[in-house]
Amino acid sequence: MDAPRIRILSSDLADQIAAGEVVERPASVVKELAENAVDAGAKRIDIEVEAGGRRLVRVVDDGCGMTAEEARLAVQRHATSKIRRAEDLWGLATFGFRGEALPSIAAVSRLSVSTKVPDAAAGFRLMLEAGAETDAGEIGIAGGTQIEVRDLFFNTPARQKFLKNDVTEMANISEAVLRLALAHPGIHFRLRSGGRTALELLPHPDLGERARAALGRRGASTLHEAVGEGGGCRVHAFLAPPEQSSSSARSTFLYVARRFVRDRSLLHALVMGYGELLEKGRYPVAALFLEVPGREVDVNVHPQKLEVRFARAQEVYAAVRHVVGASVAQAPWLAAPSAPVRAYTLPPPRSAVRDEPASPRSPLFARDDAQPAARLDGFFGGLEYVGQLHRTYLVCEGPGEMILVDQHAAHERVAFQRLRKAHQQRAVARQRLLFPIPIEVDPQAAAAAASPGTQEVLTSLGFDMEPFGPSTVMLRAVPDLLRDSDPKPMLLDVLHHLAEGTEAQGQMDRLDQVFATMACHSVVRAGDAMGREQAMALLGQLDDVDLRSHCPHGRPVLLRMSLPEIERRFGRT
Repeated sequence: MDAPRIRILSSDLADQIAAGEVVERPASVVKELAENAVDAGAKRIDIEVEAGGRRLVRVVDDGCGMTAEEARLAVQRHATSKIRRAEDLWGLATFGFRGEALPSIAAVSRLSVSTKVPDAAAGFRLMLEAGAETDAGEIGIAGGTQIEVRDLFFNTPARQKFLKNDVTEMANISEAVLRLALAHPGIHFRLRSGGRTALELLPHPDLGERARAALGRRGASTLHEAVGEGGGCRVHAFLAPPEQSSSSARSTFLYVARRFVRDRSLLHALVMGYGELLEKGRYPVAALFLEVPGREVDVNVHPQKLEVRFARAQEVYAAVRHVVGASVAQAPWLAAPSAPVRAYTLPPPRSAVRDEPASPRSPLFARDDAQPAARLDGFFGGLEYVGQLHRTYLVCEGPGEMILVDQHAAHERVAFQRLRKAHQQRAVARQRLLFPIPIEVDPQAAAAAASPGTQEVLTSLGFDMEPFGPSTVMLRAVPDLLRDSDPKPMLLDVLHHLAEGTEAQGQMDRLDQVFATMACHSVVRAGDAMGREQAMALLGQLDDVDLRSHCPHGRPVLLRMSLPEIERRFGRT
């Protein structure tokens, strides 16, 4: 009879397979051991690595320590002090609950555990190789725990081949320490490599100070705090200005119950909170801390505890988006500088800076009866207008700084806000065309035009349009605010946006994209001349809109250069 094809694995091989789920690379070792130190109540955690963690990972903490019996239990599979029954898996508030970290690490390394509880006369050291105990006994040691992991993957050489070079592995370790440190401001973290300090974060009095210290390393010059509740959860976030965003989510830190997680839907909710301030494909420098009732979150769905499951996921995501969105709208990213006002004059060369007659492409200014005059008490209205640079930028002087305003982005922001407000108030006036305009459309736009839902949206926006054959629509009226714009490309872009939208996006998201498209087609562009009166009117109008630091597509409206920076560049400081 042939040998059975199904057999029980040896304990050694089973341990190595389990280790593969938890110990992916040296950074995984650092993460697990440092989290155990946090659970032990440590106030200081020192981490030292050699050769990117391959040769050595040492984690020393001043936590509660373990007895000899507890140390031996800690390296056994499925040992834990955190859970007693299945229901305890919901709402865990600690890190080291899986009971697999230490035995998994021990299975693929040479492990040493030295520990001492406060009242013990001596400490205890336990040594293992490939998961098997090789030595144990009393040792002189201060309170707390010291764990050394040497020669990682020495007995699984195939795993070593998947590791990167020392520099990359060290970068992963630094990232793991930063993620943990961000959520625990009261703990002193220090990471050393090759005898040099790679990262050190001293204790901070609160989460905000730690976030500023940690995210400052990622280029966050300022952070805006957002706090709120919704859907049964509490949202606490620290948000950097949108112009400091990145093409990757590496600097966007998400936490649930102070545990770093990866959650695409949660990340999407945070990004959507920034709204149109972020260009598509950009991610903010931010730290989001979410507190959810214990019985409504499961953190035991990933071997490395990097994912979570919410009992009411959609309510959680909606709360994040609402709190972040409401806070971003009030963010003081355009606050005037605190530097003392110093008078200075930079008369621009006439060849570069011009004050020219108004461009014919400026109907929004000419017909705006709500503002016959620019505000002079706001940030933009209080600027001294100097002239136009390259028929694209408005050169202005503020208190102790020079400011360049992108005329197209600024005008687009104003037009977007007016379109949105008029639509919300059901007050979008329309201009009937003298002769209907036939517009050829592609199949995607034709399908959208034939949809009753699209027809309803277009009517609410001020358009009067109907299908006219399989590949043509007949345009009979346009929004009054946009009557001087070329209707053909604008309508095509609007139809495409409506066709590409999804139900998950939400109606307001889709409409905001449409408003941004309509605004872009209707305002002054780069290369259009603007007169002084027109430029000052635009500056004043910017103070009456939300999120005025960016256009609806996420591009910045202005560039600021302080007087000290100008003086430095001229060698005066």
